[in-house]
Amino acid sequence: MPILDEKSPIPLYFQLQEKIKKKIEEGFYKEGDLIPTEKELQKMYSVSRITVRNAIAGLVFEDLLVKKQGLGTIVARPRMVEDFSSLKSFTEKMAAQGAAVATQVIEIKRIGASERIAHHLAIEPESEIIYVKRLRFVDEEPIALFISHIRGDIGISEDDDFKRSIFDLLENKCGIKISGAQKVIEATSANKEEAELLKIDVDEPVLLIRNTTLDSDNKPIEYAEGVYRSDRYKYVLKLKR
Repeated sequence: MPILDEKSPIPLYFQLQEKIKKKIEEGFYKEGDLIPTEKELQKMYSVSRITVRNAIAGLVFEDLLVKKQGLGTIVARPRMVEDFSSLKSFTEKMAAQGAAVATQVIEIKRIGASERIAHHLAIEPESEIIYVKRLRFVDEEPIALFISHIRGDIGISEDDDFKRSIFDLLENKCGIKISGAQKVIEATSANKEEAELLKIDVDEPVLLIRNTTLDSDNKPIEYAEGVYRSDRYKYVLKLKR
């Protein structure tokens, strides 16, 4: 019989939360599995109903469990995680998590930059840029829709293979050293096109990430807007003082 330490300074609900979490991490409870009911957990661990509810609430907050009305509490599907501690391409980040990445190129064209895009790229309006719209898949599931605007004077062309990472093209084809990026993250809702491509509902919450990639002279070379499924993607920011 699993026992919690009532004499420990660690609250009982947190002890229970960690025990359930460990079972998820070890694969005892797998993705989509129903965990025991509140009453069953009360009996298993000899704790109160409020202790069980607080433990489950903590795991729901950590995206490890999901409550399904009329069904119970199930083990959630893991989200893709992006760590802000280093600058990597989408392909590199997903590969580091053992995920298979695929790309559907929807549109490529050479156009004149609008005033808004010219501002982000620090160029004159109507300067030539490469516009690329791509749908990114992780393990065969659509995760993000990217629209990239790349300066037209750095050696990128419409004939390049945009199924590859754009970072890869910039560094290995154009010989550009990427020094950093500026990111802005917003919460928004999916429009009709985004919902259709990402296979979610219209107005479902999504993450809008605006990214400006900088070269070794801190000049903008690419400005991209990515719409990410919020149910499958999350960001982690580690801070030190």
